[in-house]
Amino acid sequence: MSHFERLLQDDLNRLIDRIAVRAGEGTAAGLKSDLKAHIERAEEHLTVLRAALLDGYAEWERAMDECEDLWALAGLRREAPEEAARLRAA
Repeated sequence: MSHFERLLQDDLNRLIDRIAVRAGEGTAAGLKSDLKAHIERAEEHLTVLRAALLDGYAEWERAMDECEDLWALAGLRREAPEEAARLRAA
């Protein structure tokens, strides 16, 4: 689990704790259908947003890796002429 996933899980855990305190035991069993449907939509929205954040973070990590790789390549290209000259002189 990545740092970002742990952060999202911590947020979700805090939400569950707040729900447990505010709603109390047995509340879910007595929900009216309209409120239950609204809660289900809100929870589904959280699920969709979490997936989007994780996808976005995965893209962020790939972009950082690409940037690092390109800078490493630039460094190799800078060193390549010097290394070739050194090898010819040897």
